[in-house]
Amino acid sequence: MISREVVFHDRYGLHPRAARRIQASLDGFTATVSLTNLDGGEATIDARGMLALISSGIRTGDRIRVSADGEDEVAALAAVGDLIQSGVDHPDVRP
Repeated sequence: MISREVVFHDRYGLHPRAARRIQASLDGFTATVSLTNLDGGEATIDARGMLALISSGIRTGDRIRVSADGEDEVAALAAVGDLIQSGVDHPDVRP
């Protein structure tokens, strides 16, 4: 298992369209990927679960730990981590 800490930069928080983009980024990967909101209670959720994603309460600026476990964990972690760090669907304005 490997993990990476990123900051969630979608200006509207984790909404349904952003959740779908996170799910889609995992298409083709077999690794188990989870997200932990380090600024919101630290509950760990499955990155493939739509209801878990949209009910997670993740907001702009929250620190997220992305964890992956499996044969293609490095690539899956990069795909999700880079997407979250880049702003998913609506990048916020950063200095």
